[in-house]
Amino acid sequence: MNKSNPRILSGKTLWMGLMLFLLPVFALFAQEVTEPVELTEADWTKFATVEVMTAELLAKKTKELKTWVRNKEGLGGGARFNEIKAVWGNVEKEASINLTEVERTAYKECLVQQASLQSEVIAYQADLIRDEKLLGMTLYLQIATLVEEDPTQKEKLDQEIRRLKKKKKR
Repeated sequence: MNKSNPRILSGKTLWMGLMLFLLPVFALFAQEVTEPVELTEADWTKFATVEVMTAELLAKKTKELKTWVRNKEGLGGGARFNEIKAVWGNVEKEASINLTEVERTAYKECLVQQASLQSEVIAYQADLIRDEKLLGMTLYLQIATLVEEDPTQKEKLDQEIRRLKKKKKR
């Protein structure tokens, strides 16, 4: 990746964060799911659609954050941002790159901005999941549990996501 474009919200990192955040929350509702239901291809498509929609918003928010970092006065652009990110929280390493107070303040603002954008993505995905017409909590929990427990089901979901993305590009 080009050093002037910081890799702030990596999709895989945020995805794992979303899953770690959402699964325990949604697990509270898992007791409502009493009988296993036969999942249809349409069910998998619904789940994959939510994944694709969330990924699209994540990409948009990542682009917004990268633009914000490039334009943030006092931060020094993407390359300096990456340098700060690599040493952040280690006082000795921060001193070794001559981190200024202006940069420290700007970086802290970036962390706040990043958290805000992540919250938007999480809220968006949660709203999509709760929407009974789109997916619904019960179906989400059934598929999320299958995907978590069975790698072949994860592959099935990944294939459906790829199919939807390919279809969208046409």
